Amino acid sequence: MKKVTSGIDAPVIPMLYLVAALFLFTSFFWEQHATERFWDIVVGLFFVAGLGIFLHTSLRGKGHIWERLLAQTSVDPNAQVLDLGCGHGTVLGRVAQELSGTGRAVGVDLWRSRDQSQNSKQATMANMATLGVADRVTLVTADMVDLPYDHNRFDIVTTSFAVHNIKPKAMRYQALEEAVRVLKPGGELLIVDTDHHLRGYRDFLESAGCHVLLAKSAGFDGWWTGPWQGSYVIRAVKGNKGTSK
Repeated sequence: MKKVTSGIDAPVIPMLYLVAALFLFTSFFWEQHATERFWDIVVGLFFVAGLGIFLHTSLRGKGHIWERLLAQTSVDPNAQVLDLGCGHGTVLGRVAQELSGTGRAVGVDLWRSRDQSQNSKQATMANMATLGVADRVTLVTADMVDLPYDHNRFDIVTTSFAVHNIKPKAMRYQALEEAVRVLKPGGELLIVDTDHHLRGYRDFLESAGCHVLLAKSAGFDGWWTGPWQGSYVIRAVKGNKGTSK
């Protein structure tokens, strides 16, 4: 099986979980009272569990989410695809494997390691080469809120755990507006992100002329520590009609 490098999302967070767990387990030996020792262990185990779940979502879970989502999406071999905030190319490479002929996939990112560890254009292109799709992929350094592409350029636009990193809120909606702008009429927009933006994104896309076919929780594979930090999936079509789920 071909192996590619995959960075850890928001790497500071799992590091903090690990430090917190180690501190609490060490504190167990300092505490004089049984009750305090008990809570040191309980809270320490909570951080260990959170760390494990976080790493699962970052390294494997989001891949499972995208496999399920892409199974519902018909990717024409000649499609023009744009992946926003592509990182190491988990989604970009998977979609590129569906392309042939004139089909091309473009990955856009600012390549910031605070969003994903060891994030770089070079690492991503190495992954594309490992997957055998480098000839179908172009990597571009660009901001999601100001895309360097004409209107109605792409058949499919994807974005995976990237939009929520944009601050402030108004800029996040500007990124969504850009995604819709460069999408062809009848083209599909696929979003996976953290769930506290689900309703707002869905309403915004509908107001922008898209029909939302799917808007739901991503389940366990999208937990970032626990269900209170879950993720969602949106599948929408620009200027087309369908059946909501």
